Amino acid sequence: MLSDLVFSAANTAALLAWILLLFLPRWCGLAQLTAQTLVPLFLAMTYVGLLMAGWSRSEGGFGSLDEVAALFGQKNLLLAGWLHYLAFDLFVGAWIARKAERENIRPVAPALVLTFLFGPAGYLLFQAQRAAAKLRAWCESAPGSPRGLWNKIRAWEPSLLAGGLGMVALLLPTFVAYGMDDRLLEGIPVWLKPLKFEASLAAFFLTLSAFYPLAGPTFRQTRKGRLVVWVALVAGTLELFYIALQAGRGIASHYNMSTPLYGALYAAMGLGALLLVFCPQLLASGILNHHRTQKRTPLEPWALSVVLGLSLSCFLGGVAGVVLSAQPGHFGHAASGGATVPGLGWSRVVGDFRVAHFLGLHALQMIPIAGFVVARWLGFQGARRAIWVGSGFYAMWVLLAFVQAVRGRPFWAL
Repeated sequence: MLSDLVFSAANTAALLAWILLLFLPRWCGLAQLTAQTLVPLFLAMTYVGLLMAGWSRSEGGFGSLDEVAALFGQKNLLLAGWLHYLAFDLFVGAWIARKAERENIRPVAPALVLTFLFGPAGYLLFQAQRAAAKLRAWCESAPGSPRGLWNKIRAWEPSLLAGGLGMVALLLPTFVAYGMDDRLLEGIPVWLKPLKFEASLAAFFLTLSAFYPLAGPTFRQTRKGRLVVWVALVAGTLELFYIALQAGRGIASHYNMSTPLYGALYAAMGLGALLLVFCPQLLASGILNHHRTQKRTPLEPWALSVVLGLSLSCFLGGVAGVVLSAQPGHFGHAASGGATVPGLGWSRVVGDFRVAHFLGLHALQMIPIAGFVVARWLGFQGARRAIWVGSGFYAMWVLLAFVQAVRGRPFWAL
């Protein structure tokens, strides 16, 4: 049929234009001429012809979802809607390629691929990249004076700051999916896990970004400094992508060994998680090295609490995470966790290894917060002693949660 021929021709033309955008990014003339002018014109003219042939015979309208469904029940108008989608996504892709070239935004391929597949999602990613580039420029132009909240924030590591804000921005679309998707996975809404990981990664990136300046102005140029930034961002983003992908498919991401591929991907997630929790220790060593080269006095109480928080987060969170991943499930060998703590999902009936893992990871925030408060109320030596003692008690708290999970008992029987 003619409609099938038009469908094939439109798809082929659009695919050709996308290939030019992806693989000829520097040859902007040819790519832009094809993707922004020639192919959209072909699609637009065909689209108008389909409207002329089918609009008068259609039912439905745009007043409600039911009317839209009725409208696209007519084959020619369904094809017109598809051409509409191809033309505008391609036009946006050409705009992204042009803007990326002018503003030197790299890499642009992920945004183009996402626009090709899911339209507005790719546009959203590219705008996030532009915002991150502007944020980085804003941070790097920070004045030398550390006074004032905004100037302190501008001194944070810009890539980690952008990553943290990106995770915060992702909470909104994920929350929409959480509210509209009623599917359950093992009795839990499928989008709850991505929501929790986005919030956790946002806190992780922003915390590392805030502590980064304590390692000194040259730390960013060292290999260790670059590893802290890019290992954290790449490992965290890839892990979240897989979790969200599996959530959208209604399939478990963790403890999924149903096929060799899923088993390998779960092992890769474990490796990525280990790399993530190692980043705080790299930053802690950078802070200590900077202090040794600058001063001979002991660490200030605030800096001490940051170093202890970073190190305990790596050790406690890492060990608990390794043991957790080696279990058959969150509850060890127990088949089910029974009643749970609202919002967190921790079992109130049996041992749950996630409690120790959570508390261990968030030593990164908890101990520096306590250190900030203590440093304001006690003297130098008193604050240091209080921070050491408090960190010891926190580590014992995490150890108690871990032992309770090993024994199969809940940490809080609420």
